[in-house]
Amino acid sequence: MEPSSKEKTCNRFEITFRDVKGFEKPMPSPRPRFRNAGRFPQAYMPTSYTNHKNFIQRQMPKLLLEGSIKLTVLFEMPMLKSWSNPQKQRMIKAYHSKKPDIDNLLKTVLDAANGHVWIDDGQIVEIHSAKRYSERPKIKIKVEVL
Repeated sequence: MEPSSKEKTCNRFEITFRDVKGFEKPMPSPRPRFRNAGRFPQAYMPTSYTNHKNFIQRQMPKLLLEGSIKLTVLFEMPMLKSWSNPQKQRMIKAYHSKKPDIDNLLKTVLDAANGHVWIDDGQIVEIHSAKRYSERPKIKIKVEVL
């Protein structure tokens, strides 16, 4: 039996996407870009990524959770437009094993939630994640404070 002095909390929420360029499906975290600022190189993230990350963050609750966190993230990815309707029906809930890579998708979510849902992503002690096909792209997130 677990001690009841600390009660576990669980939060669930969804990130939905729309038919606007850059906001139609989950976006993976890209590599940083570099430019010369005088004599020194300066690293920056592309504007499209920063806008996408802010779009995701605006749909997240501002919780600033403390303590150890267990995170479950399900990426529901769009189906190809060239697929027939019967093929689309067969592929609903099937695993999405193509690009983008799940680790880069997860990085975008972690960047958006850092300092918003939790204080720092160092608090995350366990992550479960999957990519599946869906009729409507979205990200389902479950955050548990242990």
